[in-house]
Order: sequence, then C-alpha cells, then structure tokens
Amino acid sequence: MKGNRTFLAIPLTIAITLGSSCLSKEPVMSAESISFWYPPFGQFNILISDLEKYAKTGASTTRLAFYLDNLPPSQQAELRQALNARYDISHVTLAQFTYSPIGLVVMKRLGRILQADAYQNGLPALRSAMILSAASPEGLTPINVLRRFPSPRIELDLPLGLEAYRELSQLWYRKEMAIASLQQQSENEALASKVTIPTNRLDTKGEFSWEVREFSFQNPERGMRIDATLYTPQKLNKPAPVIVISHGLASNRDTFIYLAQHLASYGYAVAVLEHPGTGSKDFGAFLKGFGKTPDRRDVYLRPLDVKYLLDDLERQNKTLPNMKDRLDVQNVGLIGHSLGGYTVLSLGGASLNFDSIRSVCNVPEPNVTSFNLSKLIQCRAINLEPREYNLRDPRVKAILTLNPIGGSTMFSREGTKTLNVPVMIFASGDDVISPTVPEQFFLFTWLNIPDKYLAIVPKGTHFSFLEKSEKGIFNVPSTLIGIDPSFAHPYAKILSVAFFKTYLSNQPDFRSYLTSAYVKTISRDPLPLNLVTSFSEEQLRQALGLKP
Repeated sequence: MKGNRTFLAIPLTIAITLGSSCLSKEPVMSAESISFWYPPFGQFNILISDLEKYAKTGASTTRLAFYLDNLPPSQQAELRQALNARYDISHVTLAQFTYSPIGLVVMKRLGRILQADAYQNGLPALRSAMILSAASPEGLTPINVLRRFPSPRIELDLPLGLEAYRELSQLWYRKEMAIASLQQQSENEALASKVTIPTNRLDTKGEFSWEVREFSFQNPERGMRIDATLYTPQKLNKPAPVIVISHGLASNRDTFIYLAQHLASYGYAVAVLEHPGTGSKDFGAFLKGFGKTPDRRDVYLRPLDVKYLLDDLERQNKTLPNMKDRLDVQNVGLIGHSLGGYTVLSLGGASLNFDSIRSVCNVPEPNVTSFNLSKLIQCRAINLEPREYNLRDPRVKAILTLNPIGGSTMFSREGTKTLNVPVMIFASGDDVISPTVPEQFFLFTWLNIPDKYLAIVPKGTHFSFLEKSEKGIFNVPSTLIGIDPSFAHPYAKILSVAFFKTYLSNQPDFRSYLTSAYVKTISRDPLPLNLVTSFSEEQLRQALGLKP
C-alpha cells in the first residue's frame, strides 16, 4: 500500500483543482469528507476538517499526511495556496453563469466528478455551495465551497476526475512549458535579428483627427438592421484603408474604442459593428430569460455581417456626398477578439472542418469531461448542415486576432490550410475562456503562410485587451481581468499599427516593429510580451511532452 501513496495524493489535487477552476445563511448540512474508490485497495476518505486545518495553519493531521507525505514540498505549498485562493466573484454573477446554457453544461460535468451522497450528480449541491460561498464574508474559496457542500459526503469519481485532470494539466500546467519554449524561440529570433530597432513610439496618437458616425446596414440572412460605428480620419489626401473590428461573445462596440480611435489617428477608417444575438444587449436578454437562444447559424452569420458591412461601406463611398471616395474598401484589415477571432479568420480563408467538429462534438454529453469553455461555443457548429461554407472575402488583406477561438475544433489543422493572408495572433497565458495551447499555439503552428506573428502575453487574460464597457452583461471580477489592462493596451496599439502599415499601407519600413528584437524593447513588467514568427507543431508537441 505504501508504494501507492503518491498516486493516492492525486484525488486530493483533482478535487481542489476542479473545484477551484470553475466558476447569508449556513447550509443545514455540510460535507464532512471526500470519498473515492481506488481499486483494488478499496474506499478512501479525506476529512474536510483536516483540509481546513491544513489550509489555515499548514499543519497536517496523521490522516491527511497519508496522502501528502509523498508530494514534493513545492506541490504541498501549491495545494495549500489553491485551498485558500479567493475569487472575487459576486454571488449574482456566479448564479447568472451557473444557470446559463454554457454554465449549466460546465456544472453538470463538474457534478459528475464531484458527486453528492448516493452518487447523485453534484450540480445542485455545488451550485448551492458556490453561491453561498461567494455571498459569505469569507468569499469564494475552494475550502469554503467544500465546507458548504450540502451533503455529508462528496463522492469523487476518480476515473473521470483523472481524465479531466489530464486535460486541465495540458490547458494550465503544460502550457507553462509551451510558453517557456516560445520565450526561448523569441530570444533566439532576437539574437539572430539584424534589423535596426525603431525609436518612434507607435502607442502615441497619430497625426490625424477623426470623425465618428453611427449608421446601420442590412444582413439579408438575418432580416434585420445591424448597428455600427465608423471612425474616419480627417484631411487624409487619399482613400483610407478600412479596418473592421469584430467583438467576442457578450461584448459590444465599446470594448475596442481605444484601438479604433488609435488606428483612425494613423489614417485608417475603422468600422466597429455589434453582431446580433451574440452582442451584449441580445445575449444579456437571453441570459435573463427575455431573449432568444443565440442562433446556431451565427457560425456563418457573423462573417456575413462583416461582408454586408463592407458592401454598405462601398455603397456609402460611392453615393454619400460627405463620404465619396474617402474609403479604400478593396484594401481591408480585420481585428477580432475571441469569437470575433473565429469570425475574421474565416473571412481570411480558414474553413470549417466538419470532420474535426464531428470528432470532438459527437461524443455523448455524459462521457464528456472537457472544461475548455471555448469548445462549448465551437460545438454549436455540430448543428449546421455539413457543407462547404465559403466565407472568404477577397477584400480582406490582413488579419489581427486577440485570444481567438476556433483552432481546437472548428478549424483544426485542415481548416487553416486555406487561409492565405498575413495573420497576427495575440495569446494570453492566463486565459480561462480561450486556452492558449489548443486555441492559439497549435493554430499558429498550422498556418501555412509566410507572414505570421504570435504575440504572447504570459500573464495576460481573456480580458487584458478589452476596454471596460458599461454596457456589458457581467461585471467581470478582477480575478478574471488579471493585471490592469492598461499595461496591455499599448502592445495592441503598437503592433496593430505596425502590422497594418506593413500589410495594408504597403510601408515595409514598419516591418522592423514586427520583430522579437523590437518587442523586447517595449516589453514591461508586470505584463511582459514576447513575439515569435516561426514555431513548428513538432516544437510545440515536444515542449508539451506529447508524441509527434
């Protein structure tokens, strides 16, 4: 038995990891132990009181030491830190998430692993414990959730827990190894670089002022008008290249005001639209029970929104007196965040890979243990008719994506082969919505184009590049926002200007900004930045410890 004690420490780590990675009055009943079956040795129990004592004091009881003694001191310290970690999420926000369609799936999957007594799905008990914890003075912590679990015993399904733990290991732990390897690649590229480092700061306002105009246009596939905002540079002596910004799920036109205005000051006409159904207004109504379920056709309706926006800008450019010949609508750049990242990549030529979608999404829900939230969004494509959706728009000449989704499922390797325009990908190491390894790192290695860039912010989150909007659905907690986004915004300003000056404005002098050597000069703590232009799938798999 003693030789298996290291393995028996894993269930404890699983329970804490899974319990803390998902999103008053005391309950009448509270959990006393975590129980699990480990064949062929039988049933084992971990007392919640032992965990609570360990979390508070660091002292281990004889019973708990049976599981902990063979863990290295560093892992013991991490375990205690995880038990005490506090997540500043309001009980209202938490309730909204756990009752939403995506939250419900996540909670059901978690409830199959952390079950209530009599091996019942733990969803109701977990939801109650988490909401009560978030509403309590102690706040939402794993030990607080365990203590408030309204069942005498938490039954841990060890095989399912191990399967989920393996995925979480790659999403959160192995990604550190991938980031380390990419940082080394960035260092190598910087050392090999022979470019002269530019001295001009592109995060300061450009030479042009701009005007702002609201308008709406029609997407015939939706049968409704769509609102948009256009930032047009003034006193430009030639037509301005057009940049369109596509927001993510539950976001809106306000979240990239800072970037739209900045690019307008450098001579670009920037159009920002709000996608129906997935924008903050419509999606917020849906979560509150007053709106329709997001249309499964959004997978192709969103790219069509951008196409029809460009068509309308062409019309304005020809017919409106104050807009005549001010726009170069045949020379378009796209920016997309999260689901908007998928949207703009499809417009650049990436294609839906239905073999990948079926493989990932046809697994019956009771057998699914994935906690990659972006896959839940991507798997909505399983309901589409499997045919060729040609969403590429020839007017698109360059694409910049921030925390995009789509790489793991909707595109995969085959779907990226048809993408044939320059691409820049921003990836955030602490992104819990769109994990870097499956959604951005592999996507970058699959791109078969000469001009591609991967900007890595190891301590960034899914929200690092957004601007806070009062129109948002949720008050995103500071723990999810992470380090102040004001540290990340200059990176987006600098690299977006350099990228579009190079590939839309045909000004090759700006290419020197798109190098790891230059990025090293602007990288700042507490949110450092790295840039690579070359990294293979073989290198990534090696860094992750995966088979070729």
